[in-house]
Order: sequence, then structure tokens, then C-alpha cells
Amino acid sequence: MSKSLLRNKREGILSNSSSRAQSASRTPMADSDDEDGDYEENDLLRIEEILREKLSNLHQQEMGEVAKEDRISAGDRRQHEAHILNNKRIQENSNIKDIITSLTFSRTDISSQSRELLLAQLYKTIVSKPLVIYNEENAGNRNNYVDEEVVLKLINQFTSGNYRSEIEFLYMYRSLIALLCSDIEEFGNLISNDLTSHIEHLITEPTNSIVTAENKASVIQGFTALSLILYHGSSTFGVDDRINMLMDVAEGYSASATTLQREVDTGDREHATFITDKNLDKRLVNEATAKVVAEASVAVAALQGVACLLTLMKKGEYANEIQEDLMLKLVPLLDNDENRDIARAAGRAIGVIYELYDYSKAEKDSEEFGDNDDPDYNVNSPYYEQESLKSILSRLLNLSSKKVSKKDKKDVSSVFRSILNTVELYTDKDKREQVYKGSPEGIELANSISDSSFIKLSKYKLLRINSWYLAVRLRQLKWCFSFGLHSQLVANDSIRDVLQEPENEYSYGSNVGRANIEDMLYDDHQALNEYMDQKHATDEKSRNERRKKERLAKLDDQLEQLELGT
Repeated sequence: MSKSLLRNKREGILSNSSSRAQSASRTPMADSDDEDGDYEENDLLRIEEILREKLSNLHQQEMGEVAKEDRISAGDRRQHEAHILNNKRIQENSNIKDIITSLTFSRTDISSQSRELLLAQLYKTIVSKPLVIYNEENAGNRNNYVDEEVVLKLINQFTSGNYRSEIEFLYMYRSLIALLCSDIEEFGNLISNDLTSHIEHLITEPTNSIVTAENKASVIQGFTALSLILYHGSSTFGVDDRINMLMDVAEGYSASATTLQREVDTGDREHATFITDKNLDKRLVNEATAKVVAEASVAVAALQGVACLLTLMKKGEYANEIQEDLMLKLVPLLDNDENRDIARAAGRAIGVIYELYDYSKAEKDSEEFGDNDDPDYNVNSPYYEQESLKSILSRLLNLSSKKVSKKDKKDVSSVFRSILNTVELYTDKDKREQVYKGSPEGIELANSISDSSFIKLSKYKLLRINSWYLAVRLRQLKWCFSFGLHSQLVANDSIRDVLQEPENEYSYGSNVGRANIEDMLYDDHQALNEYMDQKHATDEKSRNERRKKERLAKLDDQLEQLELGT
């Protein structure tokens, strides 16, 4: 393996990082009040950092081995040759099939460090180009074409537990989920009970050195994304069980994180009485705080999963029962002063419930048994104690804390204000009907829930994100495809269909839907012009042309001044 090959590999990685990150930052990956708006770019940078670090280590090892090659003993030559072959595979593997095949080799041939590099490269390759396009380009090439046999190899690697580090596990899992979701029509039949049971086991079992709390949160997000794409537009049998499982996980980890946070705040730590070393005490506090953040991330991921899977349920009496039962569990999690992230995640799930609740059934019951005039209670809503819920949201909206920065405080307030607006809007029959009809007044009301944002699909086609339904779905797709999501939305019908608003009694069989992707030659010219102006402002070509005009104008001014001087 030559130095130039390794250098070209590294330069290619750096070049791709630069261009992709720039593209991701220009793409309006909409998620109003989303605290991880730069997630895709950061995710790409993290992958690139792993690749650079691993390649650098391999390069250093190679230089050391070259220096030792003449002094190597006959007994070690076989191991040395295997190591050189291992590194060569790492450098030459550039397609999905080759990388997955390399993962099936023993760790004598492919070391754990090399597997981490391969898996990071595999995930990057999968999400960088939609698989439907990749396979079309390699339809006649058996060496590159990704078929069921290739995907099954990766599934077997995952279910057999062939991973030995946090990074190895994370990118094997992310690669598997992204690969399955990239072409669900082709690979959906490979999602067996064994695979889903294995993932559910990872979610419900305690954390360990490999499946840490951070990785468990990722497992939940991948499980949710896979369920979303698999069940979208088909039977929802079993979705309720998945919702209940995630709700149980959310309650458990939320209770643990909240209890530990209180202990940290009050100084009530294990053996704290006997600790006299200030540095040791500080270290214990930092460890406890890190544990709070990690456990809270699992609770947040589970709550986001609950919110997303609720969008798969068909409107009706059964869905209403599930939503009403969930509200009894979500409201206590919302009423949480210790951890704002958990409160926000619970609030988003409540927002989804109020959007999707079938008010027509509740209205019939209300008419049958008589209206309830008590202003503190509302029979026709997912949560009976209506004013109590509004009171909690108002308190969280105005809650101040020295630990929260002004920017974070503004973001937190924005979330709770949007949730409060959602509750008030959907419990008002007249306003709710305007939103369902997609009338100008309804669109304005929907925009009051959250700031509208857009994803550009083509020159004149925009996808508007202005509902909890779309926002929670988009969040899971962003985890799955990261910086490659825009390409998936443009090229992959199965992924694009996931971001369509559900039909209701006013939009059924028509094109009234507020997020109809196929017919979205958007009528809001002002919003379109604002978006296109923003896009052009960061477009490289436009920027160069503008600079050229500015230079020419400056040159003309200088020439005019010279003429005046003569």
C-alpha cells in the first residue's frame, strides 16, 4: 500500500467533509424550536474526525511496520502480512458491499480499530447517496450491487453481537437502520421478529460498557425511525405495544435522572459525609451530573419515540383511549422543574396528541351526556383537567433559572408557548376546523403553533413544516439519514411520503393538505421569495457574481475620479 494511496484517501475525506458540511448548512432542515439544528453538520464532522483519526493511526502503524520489516522474525511474518493485508482492505474498501463483506472476517484479519473505521465509512457511504440511486447505477455490477444477501450479512453481524466498543456498536447499528430504511420495499421482509426482539432487548435491558446510556438513546431513535418507515401507509398492528414500551422506558429513566439531579443539587451524595477532598467531591459531582444528562437523554429519546409512533395510529376511539392514558403519564413528566429537556420532550408528545385526537367522537359523547360548563374541566379533549394543564405550561413558559442562558431560556419559552397555543387551538372547535380545512385563517392559526420552516425539494417545490406531526417525524428521519436526508427526500418516494400530512374529513380525496409534497408549487409567494433570497445569499455562484459587480463598480468609480483630477 503506497503513501500516495493513503494520502489520497485522507484528502478525499477532507474534501468531502468540506463540501458536504457546507451543503448541509445551506439546506433548511426544518424543525422549529429544534435545539439540535446543526445536528447533521456536527454528525458529519464527527464521522470525519473518526475517519481521520483511524487513518492517521493506521498510517503511523504502517510506517513503524515498514521500518521493522527487515528485522521481523520468520515466526511473526505471517501475522505481519495479515496486518498489511488488513490495512490494505481498509484503504481500498469504498463500496457498501465490500465493507460489509470485510466485517465478516475474523478480528485477526480485521482488527477492532479497523472495524470502527470501516463502520464509520459504511454509514457515511450509505447516507451520502440514496440506495435506490446507488443500486440503479450498479444494476449490472455484481461486485457493487446491494441485495438482500448483503443486508442479511450486516443484520447477522448485529444480532450476533459482533461489536466490542461503543463506536463499533453505534455505527454498526446506524448503518443497519439507514440501510434498511433506504429501501424499505426491497428489504422490509428482512426485518424479522428476531431483529426487532434484539433491538427491544437492548432498549429495555440495563446499560453496559458498550450499550451506554448515550447509545441506548440512539437505539431508541433507530427503533423509532425503522418503525415509522416500516409501518407508514400500512397496518399499525403492534404499534400500540411499542408506544407503551417506550413510555415505560421514559418514565423509568426520567425518575432516575430527576432523583439523581435533586441529590446533586442538595449535596446528598453517597458517602458525601466522609469526603474531605474537594477535588474528589468535585469529580463525584461531575460524574453524577454526566449520569443525569445521559439518563435524561434516554428518557428524551423515548418520549420523542412515543410522539412519533403516535402519528402512525389511525384516528378513532381506540387511538383516543391510548392518547388519554398517555396524557396521565405525560403531564407529570411535563411538570418537571429539574430537567427542561424531559419537560420539552413530554410537551412535544402532548402537542402531537392534541393535533391527532379525534374530537368528533368526544363531541358526540358531550352532546349525549350534556355539556360541561365548568371552565376548569373539558370533556372534549385528551386531558380532562384542561386548566391545570394550561397552568403548568404557563408556569414553565415564565420559569426563570440562573442555570439557563438567555438563548436557552428563549428556546425553552418558545417550545412551551407553542404547546400552549396548540392546546388552546385544538380545543376550540371553530379554530380547529379552519386548520383542518387549510383555509388562509387556518394556516395562520397553524403558524401560531410554531414558526413555519421549509425543506427545498426542487427549484420551486418546498415542503412546509408547521405541525407537530411533521416535526416529530422529521426529527427521526434526521437521526437516520443525518446529512444525507435532503438527498433521500428528493430521490426516495418512500421517505418523502413519510412527510405528508394525514388526511382528515375536509382534505380526504382532495389536494387541500398543508404539506402536499407532489403538488407543492407553493402559493405563498412572499415566503417563497424570502426563502429563495436567503438561498441565493449563500449560493457560491451568486456570491461570486455579486463580488464581480462590486469590483467593476469600484473600478468605474476610480476611473471617474481620475478623469475629474485631470
